[in-house]
Amino acid sequence: MTCTLLAEAAFWRKSLVDKAVILAAGSASRMQENLDRYISNEEELAFVQKGEKMAARFAQFPFLDYQMLNLIQAGIKKINLVLRHDDSYFINHYDSKGTLLFPEALISYSFQEIPDGTAHAVLVAEKFVDGDKFIILNGDNNYSTHSILMLVCSPAPQSSMVAYDIRGFNKWTREKLKDFAVVKTREGKLEKIVEKPQNPHDFKTNDMLYTVDNQRIDIRNRILVSMNLWCLGAEILYACKTVKRHESRKEEKPGEYELPDAIELFMNKGNEILVYHACEDVLDLTRAEDIEIVAGRIRKNLMEKIKELECRYKRLL
Repeated sequence: MTCTLLAEAAFWRKSLVDKAVILAAGSASRMQENLDRYISNEEELAFVQKGEKMAARFAQFPFLDYQMLNLIQAGIKKINLVLRHDDSYFINHYDSKGTLLFPEALISYSFQEIPDGTAHAVLVAEKFVDGDKFIILNGDNNYSTHSILMLVCSPAPQSSMVAYDIRGFNKWTREKLKDFAVVKTREGKLEKIVEKPQNPHDFKTNDMLYTVDNQRIDIRNRILVSMNLWCLGAEILYACKTVKRHESRKEEKPGEYELPDAIELFMNKGNEILVYHACEDVLDLTRAEDIEIVAGRIRKNLMEKIKELECRYKRLL
């Protein structure tokens, strides 16, 4: 951990959460078009075409390594990857290198037999969760250590989430605003997630939200979105078990069991979710053209992470 991050971590109270579930079982179907235009290495291309898009390399390192590093620097000690049964890249990668690369954390795997939605993906990690409060995040996004730390140090037994102020996003991510889920809050807590609103500007936040060290900040006239970064009690698993299948978004494909629907059910059962405010970029690896954008953002903004990974990979030599 760098000196800057050590100083920041010392500012926080002792970590209350040490488990994270990374949702990484998607098929990467939206990434396949023109993929060979952005990835020239044949082995890397084969894994991404298979669906393991977090195997795409940036500054020589797979995309998921950056998120693993962020989690560890935020104090996470146990990390569970939710994968498909035919995924092999990260099992081989972390089984062979993980102990030396990330000795601070125990890395394990859960398997989603059928990609049946994000709520179903969380549910397959039930054994790993084992009744504890835990972090949930997407494998194809990169969330900062700072964002994760806010949730790690959220007060027990409260659940929490990070709501991202769109002003912090890069211009390419802001262009996708209508694809996001807008966050509505009340008195610092989640009131509702509005999926893909036609006019996101109708849902501006005016509220006192949480920030560093559980302080409150006055947020006025801002659009906040969910990027699927949560810290939830184990009660969410019951909601994932009982949530109804979401209505189909495509005629040829049935609806799935989706985490936002489970979150709504979770709150309907009396569980409150604190909302933490972040105004920073989140790297999003959804389509092939995102590879070029993410590569540029990593080179520009994450040089400390690159240097840290370089040091860790030297342990393998």
